Amino acid sequence: MTWVNFQTVRQELDFNNLLAHYGFDAKANGKQQVKIHCPFHEDANPSCGINLAKKVFHCFSCQAKGNILDFFAMMEGLDPSKTQDLRKAALLAVETFGIYGGAQESRSGDQPKAKQKQHEKGQKQRQEALRDLKGMEARPDPEAASQEVSEPPEEKEQPINAPLTFELKLDTRHVSLRDRSIPKKLVEKFGLGYAKRGTMAGRICFPIHNQAGELIAYSGRWVDGDLPHGKPRYLLPKGFEKSRVLYNLNRVVAARAEGRTTNAVVIVEGFWSVLRLHTEGVPVVSTFGDSVSDAQIDLLVQAGVDRVVLIFDGDDGGRKGSEQALPVLASRLFVKTVALADGVKPDTMSEELVNDLPRYVRS
Repeated sequence: MTWVNFQTVRQELDFNNLLAHYGFDAKANGKQQVKIHCPFHEDANPSCGINLAKKVFHCFSCQAKGNILDFFAMMEGLDPSKTQDLRKAALLAVETFGIYGGAQESRSGDQPKAKQKQHEKGQKQRQEALRDLKGMEARPDPEAASQEVSEPPEEKEQPINAPLTFELKLDTRHVSLRDRSIPKKLVEKFGLGYAKRGTMAGRICFPIHNQAGELIAYSGRWVDGDLPHGKPRYLLPKGFEKSRVLYNLNRVVAARAEGRTTNAVVIVEGFWSVLRLHTEGVPVVSTFGDSVSDAQIDLLVQAGVDRVVLIFDGDDGGRKGSEQALPVLASRLFVKTVALADGVKPDTMSEELVNDLPRYVRS
């Protein structure tokens, strides 16, 4: 069994990192106080106060409260009042944030104070020794300096849309999915589900993967009643570069590797359109909207695609997007378009239109 120390995890966790991880827009309320929209109930105005120094939170509306580890547990759909759930949360926090999880000498959550002080003393000594070692490594050798000049180390580029280290807990049986008559197998295959907590609460979530099949983000569509003022219907994480990704390209790449599809692909705007055409055996990707970027075309070319069928929505945005995307696509790929009638989208177009898609996109 992997041991973890609750007290140590609470000390190592940082509320600023935690809030950034979940994409909260924290409003300053004093030097060490911030307020956020409470993720544990429908909150029109920020009512959850957080003390960054004491690492505690308290919602003055729904009365949810606790320490930083309790907050993390609740965000992950766990019950901090249950020891087993709290342990799961602590282990997940250690993995997610790369923090120290405590010594493995106590089965209980908190070590005795004497042991904790001993650990803190040892940790301080290790840090001092590490600083001394770094200082020794940093001091140059005069003779060596006169003989050779080394190039400064190159800074490592931060990966774009880096893979996630966690997965959201989603309700795969939510009524919104049943209303759309999405088959259970398709829900499981695409990992769809309803988020009850966190920044995606109240939304049906779509896991987004890169072309290698690595989970890099979630997008959430609001389905919980009226859309809150100022909130987008579709939500993407802060910092996510959608122009560098094509939704469902990972499955198209996998199908091509297995010889189950041709070198052609259909391009649509949204997630639901991908689901509809995928069930019909059509290789399809989404651009997250009514535009196509150079980076997305690069991804298609790298995947061996040489022919595309552009089917944007039958509205002003879709028509303008098609006009702008056509010359960009045609500069590198063979392109055809399917113009949809007003108000029609690929996920709502008739079976006849689906069956009339050019044959070269089918295997």
